[in-house]
Amino acid sequence: MTDHHASDGRAITRWVNALVTVFAMLGFGFGSWLSRLPAVRDHLDATTLQMSIYGFCLAVGSVAGLLLAGRVISRLGPRRTLQLGIAAQAVCMPAAVLVLWTGQVPLGLALLFGYGFAFSNCDVAMNISGASAERALGRPRLPLLHAGFSLGSVSAMGVGAAAEALGIAVPFHLIGVFLLILGVSLTVLRWVPAGDRAAIAPAGAAGVPATKTGPIPVVRAEHASAARAAPKPARARNPWTDPRILLVGFTAMSMALAEGTAADWLPLALVDGRGVSNELGALILGVFFVSMTVTRVVGSPILHRFGRVPVLRGGAILCAIGVVVVILVPATWAIVLGAICWGVGCALGFPVGISAAADDPATAVRDVAAVSAIAYTAMLLGPMAFGFLGEHIGLLTAFWLLAAIVLLGGLASVAARERSAVELVDSDSAGGPGAPGAHGGQEAAGGRNAPGRPEESEDVH
Repeated sequence: MTDHHASDGRAITRWVNALVTVFAMLGFGFGSWLSRLPAVRDHLDATTLQMSIYGFCLAVGSVAGLLLAGRVISRLGPRRTLQLGIAAQAVCMPAAVLVLWTGQVPLGLALLFGYGFAFSNCDVAMNISGASAERALGRPRLPLLHAGFSLGSVSAMGVGAAAEALGIAVPFHLIGVFLLILGVSLTVLRWVPAGDRAAIAPAGAAGVPATKTGPIPVVRAEHASAARAAPKPARARNPWTDPRILLVGFTAMSMALAEGTAADWLPLALVDGRGVSNELGALILGVFFVSMTVTRVVGSPILHRFGRVPVLRGGAILCAIGVVVVILVPATWAIVLGAICWGVGCALGFPVGISAAADDPATAVRDVAAVSAIAYTAMLLGPMAFGFLGEHIGLLTAFWLLAAIVLLGGLASVAARERSAVELVDSDSAGGPGAPGAHGGQEAAGGRNAPGRPEESEDVH
């Protein structure tokens, strides 16, 4: 049995490491496109409106992909979706740039739409697989995976700057980048189980009882009790009518909105509202992103120690404080401190929301797709609303609304608390997560014997 445990532990570790790599590769690909946008604009002699149309087509493809991701992944599975989606990205993005380079704008826009569609399907698939991996491991890992995406994006900016300095044409740069992404991703995806949600029966999964000293050992699909632990086929159920999923989505949305608004408007708000230089505004945004990345790297042990709801509520308060400091205090040191609090506070909202959406393996695919759609739509479209509002009242003043939304997201985070195995079984028998009995029996902060808590699983079974 010990050999089996060690073998399972190594398999899950490879699974997590493979997903960190895939997250980093997807961040590297998207960041590479962003890093060369100025060169694309200069080559095409495009106006701001034309560049906005390019971005809009990619965003529309992403939203369409998010809305259909649940069906796609239910049919193909996360690993197959990633393999096909990454291959599609490796074709669509370089091809889009090549045809835009030659002036074939309509075809280029269609390819950007295709890239966005493939990207968002991959995003949901790797989050679902990541939630399955952390469920099998018994410890949070999605914050670390999202840190991989952030590191990939930041690395792409550096590589893009170097390519610009060396005079490498954008099509050749992106062809090389996406060939690298394709090769690395397809290599490591062999470590991701083909049917990853049922590949390893996690301790504490629905039907596997746990005690204060640890889970009752249940292993191998050939055991009757392990069959009970395996996820059941997805029920005919609409996550958009589940109040818990909608509240989790709102919490993830509020934090994603805080991230997207800072990325789009923080430097400009400081330049216009505080009179800082362009260089200092960019540096403060860099501080924000570094704060987010570091928080995601160290987020797993924090979640393991305190549980989801305290982390989400504390993050919402810290993020709101950071936003208010940026609004009210003109001193540079205070603005930097506010940007750090802003970044640290919103860093864990989206990955924790994905973990909460995936609590029930029987409905994880569509629940994660719904939460992702809510959060990413806010990240894509929300900053546009703040830009419109800022045009009339000023960006710094508009940030007051952001602080309020973040605090409301913190209040809604009670829906993200860990649910016990008994709750999941009761939820299934009662007809769904929103049924009576699906939310009782645990403290909001995540009590003992909840999935992923320290008392539940120290070993992988």
